[in-house]
Amino acid sequence: MQLPSGLEPMTPSTADALAAERRKTSFDVQEMREFIVSSDVRKKLAKVEKVLTAEPETFGVRDVPFMSRQERMDHALRMGARLIQLMREGRITDDEITMADTVLDTNGPFGLHRAMFIPTLQNQATAEQQALFLAPALRYEILGCYAQTEIGHGSNVQGLETTCTYVPETDEFEVHTPSIRASKWWIGSLGVTATHAMVMAQLVVGGKNYGPNPVVVPIRSVDTHAPLPGVTVGDLGPKFGFNAMDNGFLLLDHVRVPRINLMQRYISVSRDGSVSRPANVDPKVAYGTMVFVRTHIVSNMSLTLAKATTIAVRYASMRRQFSGKADKRTAGGESPVLDYGMVQRRLIPLVAKNYAMFATSQAFLAHYHECMAAMDAGNFAPLKELHATACGLKRWTSDAAVYGIDTCRHVCGGHGFSQFSGLNDFFGNAYPNIIWEGDNYVLAQQTARFLIAQVRALRSSKPPAENQTAAYLRKHLVRGRSDASAPPPSSFAGRSADALVADPAAQLDLLGFRAAALASELVDQMDDAGQSWNRSLVAMQKLSDAHSDYIVASYFRRHLATLPSTSPLLPVLNKLAALLFLHTLVQHSSDLFCLPSAAAFTPAQVSQLESSLALLIEDVREQAVPLVDSFGLSDLHLNSALARSDGRIYEDYIKWAMEDPLNRDSSGPAIRAEWFEKYYKPVLHGANNNNNSQQQKQLPAGKARL
Repeated sequence: MQLPSGLEPMTPSTADALAAERRKTSFDVQEMREFIVSSDVRKKLAKVEKVLTAEPETFGVRDVPFMSRQERMDHALRMGARLIQLMREGRITDDEITMADTVLDTNGPFGLHRAMFIPTLQNQATAEQQALFLAPALRYEILGCYAQTEIGHGSNVQGLETTCTYVPETDEFEVHTPSIRASKWWIGSLGVTATHAMVMAQLVVGGKNYGPNPVVVPIRSVDTHAPLPGVTVGDLGPKFGFNAMDNGFLLLDHVRVPRINLMQRYISVSRDGSVSRPANVDPKVAYGTMVFVRTHIVSNMSLTLAKATTIAVRYASMRRQFSGKADKRTAGGESPVLDYGMVQRRLIPLVAKNYAMFATSQAFLAHYHECMAAMDAGNFAPLKELHATACGLKRWTSDAAVYGIDTCRHVCGGHGFSQFSGLNDFFGNAYPNIIWEGDNYVLAQQTARFLIAQVRALRSSKPPAENQTAAYLRKHLVRGRSDASAPPPSSFAGRSADALVADPAAQLDLLGFRAAALASELVDQMDDAGQSWNRSLVAMQKLSDAHSDYIVASYFRRHLATLPSTSPLLPVLNKLAALLFLHTLVQHSSDLFCLPSAAAFTPAQVSQLESSLALLIEDVREQAVPLVDSFGLSDLHLNSALARSDGRIYEDYIKWAMEDPLNRDSSGPAIRAEWFEKYYKPVLHGANNNNNSQQQKQLPAGKARL
């Protein structure tokens, strides 16, 4: 199938439109990329994309939209196996394989082996156990998964029903699924891949339950890959997204494993059945893998949203619709849709969020490693705040990314509905981030619980330990309470929107004051007015987000402060930080009306904020394309007809459509001919055939129709 010859060139072309946007750049794009995207991520991306582009026959993803689920899994397994081979040859590292999965958006069956099985062994196994399990896992001689969620239990880890019971007579643990409700469910890499499962089960020793703990259970033979005795395991089937991953189910029928298979770095079961823990160990350390994964979700969401914002901003800058409807007059007739206020209002705040997320991912990952180093040294004090912050930021960043992708799809109009936009499978693959490793609504309770405990501690004679949360609560509360009689902070009270936009310290004060006021009010309702936990859940969602709004803004400003004051990057970055601040306030303006006493905003002040936000969005729009170009995502990574870096979007779009098997010269004619004979011909000629048959019946005997 070929395009007709003699088609007129588009004037102006989409490539010209994208080039015109890039000529507006007020900063050095490469310098911006080096500042906002961490050196580690940049290096991994560069190396990985060089490896992937060298083998397009293996790592090509252009045909994925045309594949069945089985074909997608086969494709993902082929790519995953090749990456492991490259790792064994020393041409790529295990961390770089994870980055390759991100670029390819495959989420293949080897993913959970790296993402959860190995980290659990690294963090919770003894040296002896690491030699037994971690060493072969790193060599991919065993393949693992992390089996926590049950068909009847997701967020309630304490309610898991799978048991791990010590049998002193044989020095073994018996791991058992007592009911259908206890079936392990949704476990990635389990359906057809894993040979071993890290099973979270209730540890029972001497009739006493010690709570959920991880234990390694072999489930398939490494020689034949057949399920082992007592193991029922399979794949869950097609899903909304993530269909290259073999999410599976697992039932264990009194399966015995050696005592050494229980992860015993933080809990130990001796031969005689004695249970002990190292001194000063928080029992919640067993959930360390979840904190690790949530931390990496926070890091990954910045790249996830960057793919969507790059596609949508580039496309909106090239797509033209209507003449004279935008405020700006455009040479050549129709206006770029990015010039329309409603498109700007949906996209530009997402770009600001994206920049804040890149800064947050770097800062929080560093914070995580600091806390892990402290715990390795025996100091578990940072664990609670780390857990609460990880919960809040996992919710904040994954909400921003997943709902942001959907917004970007919508902004792309009808073409956003096409698989060639790069946004549909991508949305389905990203969607689980708001559910797995803690449903976001449940995670908000974890963050709120910690904040409530901090406020209660401030109100008591036992103040909380020093951390970034306690610091802003202590600053904005008087002995743990919002004091309506105290003068409001002068940094923001009564100041104009323009003054707030120009004052980063005032922005942080206002966001911190808002979160502290919400925390104090919630504790008042629960402790003084007797409000139940259940009736407090809606307020907890708001509190968790307000806390995370402050943490994200704080990390963003901290990152900007590392630039010299004369940096040419600062003007646009300060605008992005102020834009995110204003957008947060306008989205939650009811909180401003309810601030204590003289700190409360008036309708006129909120109206000022809305006007300042609108102007700032229009201003930043002029730099939108270079801002997303600074993310540095390649055409391979974007995999979108709508966002080609050379701007030739319509040419690629129609070319991609012609690559569909229905349109290919090698397959299309045969498919269409078969369908014509089986379906179209009977429909098209069925009426005539039926009329002929009826008329034939009506002819006198012996007569025939000519």
